[in-house]
Amino acid sequence: MALITKLSTAVVQANFEWTYVRIYSDVDGGLYGSGECFPAPGLPGIIEEFSNVLVGEDFTNVEKLVEKMRWAASGAGSSAGIIWNAISGIEAALWDLKGKYLGLPVWQLLGGKFRDTVRIYVDCHAAGSLECLSPLLQPTPPSWGVAAPRNLSRQEIIAASAERAAEMAQRGYTAMKFDLDLPGTTFDQATGYSITTGDIDWMVELTAAIREAVGPDVDVAMDAHWRYRPNEILQVAKQLEPYRLMWLEDPVPPHDEMSLAYLRQHTITPIATGENHQLRHGFWNLIVKDLVDVITPDLQKAGGLAEGRKIADMCTTANKSFAPHMIGSPIALMASAHMCLTIPNLLVCEFHAHDVPFFYELAQGDMSEWFQHGWVTPTDRPGFGIELNEDVGRRYRLPGTAWFDER
Repeated sequence: MALITKLSTAVVQANFEWTYVRIYSDVDGGLYGSGECFPAPGLPGIIEEFSNVLVGEDFTNVEKLVEKMRWAASGAGSSAGIIWNAISGIEAALWDLKGKYLGLPVWQLLGGKFRDTVRIYVDCHAAGSLECLSPLLQPTPPSWGVAAPRNLSRQEIIAASAERAAEMAQRGYTAMKFDLDLPGTTFDQATGYSITTGDIDWMVELTAAIREAVGPDVDVAMDAHWRYRPNEILQVAKQLEPYRLMWLEDPVPPHDEMSLAYLRQHTITPIATGENHQLRHGFWNLIVKDLVDVITPDLQKAGGLAEGRKIADMCTTANKSFAPHMIGSPIALMASAHMCLTIPNLLVCEFHAHDVPFFYELAQGDMSEWFQHGWVTPTDRPGFGIELNEDVGRRYRLPGTAWFDER
């Protein structure tokens, strides 16, 4: 038999809280698979609850088990919410385990390849500062210590961002993303976010400097982090049209479909959204009502790799590009890359951990085999083909938490 015997979790404190789930089986003395969840408060406890649903089940029936978890969580809100952060990580671990059991890479289990490599874009910050956030997106310095981001003036941010963009292009990235967040703002402003004429001018000047630094052959995206009102961010989008962005990301709150339609009707700057949506029904209106140009699900919370592939199929029918959001560790990056190999309409996948000092140590072996600046090349090895470096993971685990079953 191929039965689940145990679920276990671990959390690494990086730029975000990288939350892992490991599923053990009765095969070969404890064969296991690893997955990663998008950070959220209380995830290890939610995953532990799902042990009661999954232990004793055949782990090869991945999509059946996802449905089983969905129904078990129906009273807790299975149409959306952090339940799906947990289920998405569990689903990835199931695919990794099934691939190891069958001796096949996950991309093969998901239908085979359209390409051999996955283009990744690097998420950048001015001057290469490392922004560390809690699951509620509050600045949280990690226990292992990192220099606090410098308080740059607006003009210094523009200059440092341009310098950073040129550096990333020189390293080999053909796509990158910068933030349009106003300096000094955080994700807890109860009255919302308004922008002035001066703010608009600054956003445009920032984008212009980045475009000038990298030239016309590098794709540039700008992220508004769902903060703004449509008539204000439209003024930005219109003035960004000459810079031919890859996209303007999350210009308005995720629920505000009417504003997305308004923006699409009034600017040729491509609009992208999706990281705060979950499951096919969460993306339905975005796709069938033609509300955006690019769909950007986060596969660590949108419902999993199989669900992500189904969302990508919906995009294909509407002739839309698919560009996954991804803020995780090597496990999340590789899981996303395996899925990205299997769809025809991939534009690019996010990479958000360039400045995490231990990112390149967190996977076992030589990461240059599969990771280059700008590209990820999943291997033919079973499962996701990579494993966590246990020593590095323990060293950077979230204080007060276990490293899987170790105390």
